[in-house]
Amino acid sequence: MAGAGPDADLIDIRLLKTFLVVAQELSFTRAGARLYLSQQAVSSHVRTLEAGLGMQLFRRTTRRVQLTRCGQVLRSRMEPLLQALDEAIVEARETAHGSGAVLAVGHTASAAHRLLPRAAGLLSRTSPELHLRSEQYSEVGLRAALEEGRVHLGVGLELGFSGSRLARQEVGREPWCAVVGSQHPVADRRHVRVADLAGYEWLSWPRSSHPGHWRAVHRLAALAGVPPTVTETWLSIAHARLTTTEAVMLQPVSFTLQIPQGMVPVELRHAPVGRFSAVWSAPASPPCLSQVLSAFTEAARYPWTSGAPERGTQVPAPELW
Repeated sequence: MAGAGPDADLIDIRLLKTFLVVAQELSFTRAGARLYLSQQAVSSHVRTLEAGLGMQLFRRTTRRVQLTRCGQVLRSRMEPLLQALDEAIVEARETAHGSGAVLAVGHTASAAHRLLPRAAGLLSRTSPELHLRSEQYSEVGLRAALEEGRVHLGVGLELGFSGSRLARQEVGREPWCAVVGSQHPVADRRHVRVADLAGYEWLSWPRSSHPGHWRAVHRLAALAGVPPTVTETWLSIAHARLTTTEAVMLQPVSFTLQIPQGMVPVELRHAPVGRFSAVWSAPASPPCLSQVLSAFTEAARYPWTSGAPERGTQVPAPELW
């Protein structure tokens, strides 16, 4: 084929997917939110792709991002190819599973600690004909995946989006805990109140990618009497700040099941709880919707009767504010 060569063979498909999202959004920041990547990582992917292809795909200024003519051609040819690739993978998975339906579930990181794995286990016993295919997104990326039909169902904590074409159901509530570094002044306490954290910097996920978490953190901060400073940050930066400063980050209690080394969860008393929701396209309900919602509701049930982290067993039942 004309134009084919070693460069095309060496291109990582992840770079092409990043390029397509940037081409659709014409914004490295919005593309990063959809891909659950930092803006720097998105820029790096695009630069690597441009270097590998030997051509400029975008014109970047301080005000806007535009596709070059080469970029326009690549987008028009790659979009249907990558869509066909995604469909082929889903079809192959359905064949591997034999008869039955495949449910594509998009989720935010908050659901990955306990809700999604436990729901998948419940469904494997109660609905063995239904097979879950999961993929993690930022909150903004999850909405895009739902609206574009790339996932059947979305689940996450404090999802901050809605629309006339989206249906939503709350599946459970879970208390927050304060995550701090092991040397933090409150690290040796079993529980704290929101007011006890007023004098420290609070961290939240960026509003541009996780508006629901950002709003929930600000609602809790408003209860502190003297509202603390809330700083938006990405995951890798948050981990570094928590272990080297006296910053605080609020997470659902299930976060303690996979807490990184050097961090300590402290129970948060007398505070509103977080709400887990399932969201799907109203015009096209997912397969086996009632069974799936029942499984997620059971998986989100709290207090936990088994499998709870040591600290979590002492947390009182959620206060339903």
